[in-house]
Amino acid sequence: MNHLKNEKGIALVMVLVLSLIVFTIVSTLIYLVIQGTKYSGTFKRYETAREAGVGGAEIAAALIFNRGNLDLLGLGLTDRCNCGDPDLAGDNTFSNGSPLTGDYICLCAKLCDPTYTGAIFNWGACTNGTTFDPTANADVNFTLSGIGTSFDVAAKIVNTTMGNSDLSGEDLGGTGVVASTAGVIPSPPMPYLYRIEINSQSAGTVIERSRLSVLYAY
Repeated sequence: MNHLKNEKGIALVMVLVLSLIVFTIVSTLIYLVIQGTKYSGTFKRYETAREAGVGGAEIAAALIFNRGNLDLLGLGLTDRCNCGDPDLAGDNTFSNGSPLTGDYICLCAKLCDPTYTGAIFNWGACTNGTTFDPTANADVNFTLSGIGTSFDVAAKIVNTTMGNSDLSGEDLGGTGVVASTAGVIPSPPMPYLYRIEINSQSAGTVIERSRLSVLYAY
């Protein structure tokens, strides 16, 4: 009985148990801190790639708004598309009336003509234009600088829906009094709709990528 009631060494056992509990708590806290740092860094890199993609969306919108004229970031797009008759696909020219050349054949088709008229594909000069991968024959490619790395951005128009917007660039201030007719109900304005796919990825060994799909109304 005296041997069973002997409590020598119990303090050592309690110290070992408490040390194990403390070690487990400290290890868990260190793990959470390390994982939080990793997630924070990953999110920061992705957010930078996403911001580059947003910049690509703004540049693509400016390209559409200027009808192909965007001499920015070394793109060299200094000409402007003349869409001709909106109901006649393929009659696009440069703004000075000369025939289209080079990449403008495809770009002006995307800016001016709907992708399909019924079952007829109107972008004959760029048959792969409807693929959703923006890196495959992109309409514009450029590089944006970031902190510690740069980002390669590709933007491509993959679908155009024709509206009744005025593409001539002329803004009328109103209707003349003589020409106004109270009995005529004007049709509601319907903008052209462009779907743009954008890919932004870092140029370093660790690839951070952002993909955006943008609907732009002109």
